[in-house]
Amino acid sequence: MAARISPVQLARRITLGVSLVGLIVLTILHQRLQGVPSIDALDPFGGLETLLKYIAGGEFIKKIEPGNLVLLGAVVALGVFLSRFYCGWFCAFGALQGVFGWLGKKIFRRRFEVPARLDAVLRWVKYPLLAAIVYFTWRTGELVIRPYDPLAAFGHLSAGFSEVWAEFAVGLVILVAVLLLSMLYERAFCKYLCPLGAVNAILGRVPFFRIKRDKPTCISCSKCDRVCPMNVEVSTAATVDSAECISCMECVTACPTKKETLKTTLGGKAVKLGVVAALGIAVYVGAGAVGQSLGMLRFTAKSLGEQAAAGALKVEDIKGSSTWATVAEAFGIELERLYRESGVSASRVPPDSMIKDTGKLAGIEGFEADTVRIAVARILGVPYAGEGGESAAAPVPAASVPPANPAPAAQAGGTGTLSVPAGFALEGTMTVNEVARALSAPASAVLAKLGLPADTPRDTPLRDLKDAYGFSMPDLKERILK
Repeated sequence: MAARISPVQLARRITLGVSLVGLIVLTILHQRLQGVPSIDALDPFGGLETLLKYIAGGEFIKKIEPGNLVLLGAVVALGVFLSRFYCGWFCAFGALQGVFGWLGKKIFRRRFEVPARLDAVLRWVKYPLLAAIVYFTWRTGELVIRPYDPLAAFGHLSAGFSEVWAEFAVGLVILVAVLLLSMLYERAFCKYLCPLGAVNAILGRVPFFRIKRDKPTCISCSKCDRVCPMNVEVSTAATVDSAECISCMECVTACPTKKETLKTTLGGKAVKLGVVAALGIAVYVGAGAVGQSLGMLRFTAKSLGEQAAAGALKVEDIKGSSTWATVAEAFGIELERLYRESGVSASRVPPDSMIKDTGKLAGIEGFEADTVRIAVARILGVPYAGEGGESAAAPVPAASVPPANPAPAAQAGGTGTLSVPAGFALEGTMTVNEVARALSAPASAVLAKLGLPADTPRDTPLRDLKDAYGFSMPDLKERILK
């Protein structure tokens, strides 16, 4: 007879299952429908990756949405109060590893363990990995981990093997390796490589939630050790304070003594297991509800037409799931010209085709939505820093945008008032010289417009000058448009 699962563990499996199935459904819909967020916008770690850029200039790294910050906030709140509760109860990738771990137990009929000394060293790998990802993401303004991210590769599987391999070859190899490894060693990625797990492990140092062992009633059966998916030695600890504990509470529900040998505590006081579980679920789900009510966390994005009607449409809003027709209509561009500027044959790519399907339809290898963004920016004459960081600005074509009156600074080469065309978007990744080239004006005129000293470095991204020159990107964006 199969062992009866406790209500708390049943609830945990349900939350993990909902997270995994929900992620799979959304990533499939993203490939087929407009407006459904990509895997990048559903990952809490994306909030950490873009946090510094957002604080510095109010901008998000491309492919990141406000919802990432909401999810990150929920993870941080859980990390402070309930340690790695997110890892044990809501992480879809952890749930996926759990599925393969279950399969491994069925196939091999045993549980494997990494040698203790090697395991102790490997557990530290995720921390320098976290530091490197955050540092290089901040320096480049791009999701540097994306091509190597197994979760990103998993989220694009429904696009087809060829597309996943073209963009996420390394990530796909890591994904397969992690899932196969998880059949032998439970949650291998969580233990050794997960950068978000490292964040939660650091937050878990706050000793608010702990599992405590009552030594007199312990029968030293080590069942708690055997059921722990993170291989924490519970049976010898007075207090389970390991950074690896994911608050799954499998040890507590598996303890056979029925004498509260293992008890959950909050702030040092014993609290019922169900209360801890309910609190954790309420914090995460509640944060999501608040994010949705504020319009920050969305599982369907505003259409380009809606954004245009609200006067908030930007070139960056063009997604791979946008169709050629909706892009042309939303930006007021002739469809034929959009095709021409993008280097695409209209006869091979119907207007109702999604941009991400263009490469397959037109036989253009590696065609990206960024090609269309650059084409739109060129047509409208507005600057756009492409995903590679290059400036895609072009002079304003007379046929599409009325020419602005030449500024006195541009005429005389001085530092007078600078005219800026409507729709100009200043970005923290741009340098003074890049802004000047985009506006066909002297760099001195740009500095005057932004209210910056004449000795301001002209080849350094504006975001990197914030601390030294005492400005914020929102301030500069407001100044440039005045």
